[in-house]
Formats: sequence, structure tokens, C-alpha cells
Amino acid sequence: MVKRTCIITGEIDESTNLLRFVVGPDRSLTPDVLNKLPGRGAYTLPKPEYVKEALYKNRFAKHLGFYKHLSPGEADLFLSSLEKLLQKNFIQQIGLFRKQGSAVAGAGNLKENQVAKGLLIAADASEREARKIMSLTRPSWILKNIPAETLGKAFGRNSLAFVGIFSSKNEKNKFDGHHIRHSFRRWEAFIHENSCQRGTDGCINERI
Repeated sequence: MVKRTCIITGEIDESTNLLRFVVGPDRSLTPDVLNKLPGRGAYTLPKPEYVKEALYKNRFAKHLGFYKHLSPGEADLFLSSLEKLLQKNFIQQIGLFRKQGSAVAGAGNLKENQVAKGLLIAADASEREARKIMSLTRPSWILKNIPAETLGKAFGRNSLAFVGIFSSKNEKNKFDGHHIRHSFRRWEAFIHENSCQRGTDGCINERI
């Protein structure tokens, strides 16, 4: 995999684990959430404080030739836009499993299914209900403290407490939920409300 360096911390990681930014045709700074936009890119670790520092210290000028100084209000709008793009990508990853029939929504439906590959739990979900579903579905990985509205958007609903990821009916399909977990890792630090960053356990629990 291609390695890139965070322009703030100097840490080196796979480019897909970092946030990429490019300068668009209109000379605006543009987040490249899917790492597909043409042109030279600059990278930061996926945390809002590093993006802010890059904006305030004009680091994008050095790496991309983006010299515009953003006011605090403009920087906040930029971060809000970035958060929405990362959230959208997370929802789309869940949607891919939904289209395959491999994503199941709701506690009642999950209790009727077999062993799950993964389990997504909303921030306001009942802990007792969560323990019951985990015991029944025995997921190999769990994402916790996700905004219920975000889970709902993946299924066209206002909110959801639980979403399960199951094996595809197509045996040739090798997806195991990696892209869902990866997209959540890049988004989680940007979640302003009910952020699992405030907890001690983090958002992702891996089970071997």
C-alpha cells in the first residue's frame, strides 16, 4: 500500500488511513474522502485538531500552494463540511451491505438471524438490549456509540438502535465489513454529539 506522511505530526501511514486534501480547479481547498481526485495531495491524520492546525498554521500553502487565510468561522464551516462527507461515506458503506441483503436493521430482526459478522450500536441504545443481541449474534467486531440518526439514514429511517452485518448470500463476495469499520475510524473523531471519544473504551471493539 502507498504510504503518506501527516503534514502536522510527521507520522507515516497508509494513504487510505489518512485524510487527503487537494486544491480544486477553482483554487479552493477540497477534502478527497475517497482518495480519487486528481492532483497533488496533502495528508493529515483523521482528527479535527490536526486539520485545524493545518488550516491555522497555513500548512496547506507549503504543500499545496493554497495560500488563502481562513477565518475561524470559515475554518469551522470547512470542518463541518468534512465531517458530513465522512459521515456520508460511512452511510454509503452500510448501504452497500443493505443492497446485498447483508445488513439487517432493528433489534427484533437481529434476534431472528444467525451469527453476525459485525454489529453497529447506536449511542442511545439500551445496554441491556445490546448485551442480549451480542449474546445471540456473537459478532466478531462491534462499532459502538454511533448516532442513531446516522444508522437510520442508511435504511431510510429517522433513527436506528442496531444494525447487523451478516455473510453475503453470494459466496463469491468476500466483504467482511472492513470498509464499514475503516470509514467509521476516519469519521469518529469528528462526531460532535454523543462522541465515543469521551469514553474510556473507544468506539471499536475487536473480537478474535
